[in-house]
Amino acid sequence: MAESNNGSNNTTPQYQGNGAVESAVRNLVSLLLNNISTNPSGRPTESGQPEPRTLTIQQEMTRSFPGHFKSNLSRGKKRCLTSTKQLVKAGSKTTGLSFYLLSKNTSYTPLPAEELELLQAGMGRQTVSLPEDGDHAEISRLLEETFPKMEYLCGGWLLHKATGGSGRRKLTVIPPETEGYSVKTLKAVSGGGKSTFYIVPLQETLDTSPLPPDSQHFSKMPKKLCYQCNEVMPLQMLAVHINTCKGKFSPDETDDEESELCIVKSKCKVICPICTKDFPEDEITVHASLCGDSFQCMVPEENDQTTCTPTQTSVCTTDSVEDVLRCLEQQVDTTTEFKLCVDREDLPDRGILQWQRKKSASPTSVLRVVFIGEAGVDTGALRKEFLSDMISGIESRFFEGPENKGKNPKYSLTDLDNENFRTVGEIIAVSLAQGGPSPAFFKEWCYNFLCSGEVDFSCLSKEDVADVESSLLISKVEDAADIQSLMLWADEIVTCGYTNQIKMDSKESMIRAIVLHSTTRLIPMLQQLRKGMELYGLVNLMAVNPEACHSLFVPGKILKPDADFIMMSCQPHFSEKGTSRERTERKIINFCKISCRRLKHQKRLQKHFQTSQMETQAVQVVKNQSLLLSSMCSSG
Repeated sequence: MAESNNGSNNTTPQYQGNGAVESAVRNLVSLLLNNISTNPSGRPTESGQPEPRTLTIQQEMTRSFPGHFKSNLSRGKKRCLTSTKQLVKAGSKTTGLSFYLLSKNTSYTPLPAEELELLQAGMGRQTVSLPEDGDHAEISRLLEETFPKMEYLCGGWLLHKATGGSGRRKLTVIPPETEGYSVKTLKAVSGGGKSTFYIVPLQETLDTSPLPPDSQHFSKMPKKLCYQCNEVMPLQMLAVHINTCKGKFSPDETDDEESELCIVKSKCKVICPICTKDFPEDEITVHASLCGDSFQCMVPEENDQTTCTPTQTSVCTTDSVEDVLRCLEQQVDTTTEFKLCVDREDLPDRGILQWQRKKSASPTSVLRVVFIGEAGVDTGALRKEFLSDMISGIESRFFEGPENKGKNPKYSLTDLDNENFRTVGEIIAVSLAQGGPSPAFFKEWCYNFLCSGEVDFSCLSKEDVADVESSLLISKVEDAADIQSLMLWADEIVTCGYTNQIKMDSKESMIRAIVLHSTTRLIPMLQQLRKGMELYGLVNLMAVNPEACHSLFVPGKILKPDADFIMMSCQPHFSEKGTSRERTERKIINFCKISCRRLKHQKRLQKHFQTSQMETQAVQVVKNQSLLLSSMCSSG
């Protein structure tokens, strides 16, 4: 009994504990069920527990079987597919093609004289960058941006291509496709962009009036400053502008003295033919009445306080070459120096480049030259050597034509753009003023232009043509026996500006057109050359007395034979160098030269040698005397 009682006592508490746990679990389950029923949306409860995230069937399958179900999220390049296409389109390749806008419907390329007019009007040749996949609409848009006058072209246009050859060529139309022109087609037709496409209007004639210098069309073209009005403009407009520019003066409204000064400067100035100075037009009459009675020198020295006598006035006159050179020498500024350090290699081009870069001094100063790698102080000999080499190099580099018959400037727009002809003019003026050689290689019509600034077209002839192409064309026209042989050179003749019918009776007119074309295109070069020769007032001296300066620029006319002329005409042949006979012969030649100089100082040489026949006789007399003295010395 006792054991049974103990067993019953031990089992009763265990059952009681299990019932308590079961009741607690039941209560927790009931609370959870009540919470789910009261909050079916799954949002966080008051206890702060987060809402359980519901997954779709696709997401569950992807999580359970990743090898068979892949995510729809894009990876790699697919992630930015749209933006990549846009970048490819924005960075598409472009090709550059040359286009030439013409002003009217024509079947031939423009003449050289018309090209400058078209460039000033915003037409002419331009290079346009086109996308390789561009169509007709895009080509039209880019052409209108390049050529402003195409915006008003409503009558249509077609592209043409010039035939092979040179000169004025015939144009052939490029037929468009069904959707118009495309860049790929134009690139294939032009041989990879090597040819030029001519834009020919079909029904309209475009205005060829020049655009303003500040037009957007000229933004990429090279520009230069006009020295008279200080305006910057493109080169093709500057060539025409300088002929009509009269200067620009902007007086200050607040300063009365400066305004009066600008008004005086704006007045037209006239050169006095006696003293070659500039005076206002309203004062030249008063000055002329006093200038002739004055015996003052043109450029009196600062320390010279004595008055000039009437015999000293010959120093400042320009009746002879010596007077011209003396007047130029007086204009040199001896207080400062114009130093150049040059190399003998490639002297003309390198010398001109160093001359242009020298900004710290003026060419009006005394020229001092140092040759690189050579020791020596320039006391005058190096300067004369430099000027002699420069004048000789300038003749072969910038001029063309037969020897001893005068030359014309070479047609070079590159040298014109670099202002090389202006520098050449300054070097010529310095050479004449500081003991260098004279540039006696100009044609007669070029010298007349340098003196007056104008061309006398009536005096131009085929002898004034110096370039090889024009000279050959003149010979071909003259030698043409029939109209068929003459028509072989029709393109070249038309290119020279001949517009009449080509026939055998019009040979003179054709040759005249070739002569004018060959000479008048050199006017810009001569204008820039004349601008540089204004140094020391050389242009003014040439304008006052062109006859006195004639022998300095034009070859072939020696009006007064001197000792050098006679000795050069003798052309002696000496014996073997170093022998006593050779020394004796040189003494004889030097004696003859000294005798001729004495005759010159006594003013007898001009009286004896007045004609070319007498000059020949004088040379023969000197030769005979030389032979006689030589035979006497050899026999003795």
